[in-house]
Amino acid sequence: MAKEAPKVPEVKTNPTQAKAQKASTLDFLEIAEIRDSVAILKESEMRAVVAVSSANFALKSYEEQNKIIGAFQGILNSIDFPIQIVLQSRKLDLNTYLEKLKNLEYQQKNDLLRVKMQEYVSYIESLLNEYNIMNKDFYVVVGFEPIKIKDDILTQIRKIFQPVKYIKMDREEFLNNRKQLMSRVDNIASKLSSLDLKTEVLNTEMLIALYYNSYNVDVGNYIKLGAISDLNIDY
Repeated sequence: MAKEAPKVPEVKTNPTQAKAQKASTLDFLEIAEIRDSVAILKESEMRAVVAVSSANFALKSYEEQNKIIGAFQGILNSIDFPIQIVLQSRKLDLNTYLEKLKNLEYQQKNDLLRVKMQEYVSYIESLLNEYNIMNKDFYVVVGFEPIKIKDDILTQIRKIFQPVKYIKMDREEFLNNRKQLMSRVDNIASKLSSLDLKTEVLNTEMLIALYYNSYNVDVGNYIKLGAISDLNIDY
């Protein structure tokens, strides 16, 4: 006679405890809020993000490559504030493109063209199944940090293991800091434009999407920001 499997004790979740655990996790997130095209960190630091197009560097001549490298080096040497260059790489999602092709195929009256479109769609689908085709997006993060007393080493180490406290700014202080931040953004954007690169400042909605995708890298249905050429943002 088979033995009865032991019963697994039921674990009851306290809603209040679960809510407290969730809140404690959010306490360690550095971003306090996102508004007016700016990400505000909890210690009153501010970040703006510039989306930057890519360039076919490998296809350029040796002289052109050296010229670009020299110009980029000059940009880095000319700024007196911190920036961060970010590359995001995700598997290319062509589902919308394939659906569009299938709709065109269905509407196609020419039999030969319909067959060719079927073959093309099949080829793209097989290519996606066989290879991981990646889409790469480039961003420059520009920061602004209000003048404050620098913490000692012990305080800096303690902050790593403790939740970051949110230091709120009044409206006047926010507008003044944002003005200085956007001045830096304009400076960077104009310098990158001299390298024949397209630049666009992400607005509030796009900043939220960018940070959501960054903190949820395993999510399949990420929020799409669109191509750089399609961004027309007036911050």
